[in-house]
Formats: sequence, structure tokens, C-alpha cells
Amino acid sequence: MISYAISDPLVYSQNQLRFKKRTQTVLKRKQPTYFLLRDKQNPKLYSLAKSLKALKFKKFLISQEIEIARKFNFFGVHLTSSQLHLIPKARRAKLFVVVSTHSVEEIKKAKKLRANLVTFSPIFPTPNKGEPKGVKVLRKAKVKTKFPILALGGVVSKKEVAKIKNKAAGFASIRYF
Repeated sequence: MISYAISDPLVYSQNQLRFKKRTQTVLKRKQPTYFLLRDKQNPKLYSLAKSLKALKFKKFLISQEIEIARKFNFFGVHLTSSQLHLIPKARRAKLFVVVSTHSVEEIKKAKKLRANLVTFSPIFPTPNKGEPKGVKVLRKAKVKTKFPILALGGVVSKKEVAKIKNKAAGFASIRYF
């Protein structure tokens, strides 16, 4: 099962050294398949991205920033649902592409444009993300699209991970990690 760690800007990305140490701890203890640097508001994003290169983890992604991903030879980029049109550009840059989706239609569009994976959310209750879709909707999305989907939203423990097993390719989370 794919596990996708997402950095939490509220917890540690304001301080570069703290961010690097926290990321190193997550990589060692939880061993995620991918790690996403997600901090849409931080003016220090470039330096945070640069600090990750020293960690020697091969599958770092960065949220929304194709050029930073290319500059630091990141494994990939995570695009928002409003950035679906950028999938071809990211693929031409030879980046692995993950896209945030919230509907079957968005998943199908991401698939058509050749994204590698999508997150689908929210699956479980999570702060400020609206009504959860639930595991049944997740399973239906998988069946309808035949595309690798990562469950996102409210995955905080092994309990939620167990509930999505066989219903998704894996999970993405901030709080689990």
C-alpha cells in the first residue's frame, strides 16, 4: 500500500533546521513511499526544498511548483484540482504527477492527461474540509476510474488505513505522519 506523507506547515516548516530534522524523523520512523513538501504560503519554500536534497530520499514531491521540482531534481509535483491543465507540462519535465481530486470527473480528467496518481478527499472527517465522502464512495471511484487513488482526509491512525485497504492504492496524510 502506498503511503504519502504530507508536511504540515503549521507544525514545522517555519524553521528550516526544524523542518529538516522533523522530515528526517518521519522518513526513518514511518518510511513513506512519497513525501510531499506542502506549504503554499511560505516565502522560504525555495530554501525548504533545497534543505530536503541533503536527506537523500528519492521520492520527494513539492506542491504546485513545477520549476522548483525541476531545479532540485525532485521526484515529482503535486498539483491542485485547479491545475489539471498543468499535468502535460509536468510530464514533459519528466516529473511524477499527483493531483488533488474531489470527484470522479476530476479523476478521469487527471487520468486522461496522464497524471500518475490522484488523492481523493476528504474520505474521513477532517477539520475544515467539509462532509467526508466515506469509504463506499472511495471504492466506487476506484471501480469507475480504474486509476490509482490515494485516500486523503482524516487518516490519522492504522484504524483508517485498515478501512481503506483494497479500496484505494494507498493513503495520503499529514496527521498520520
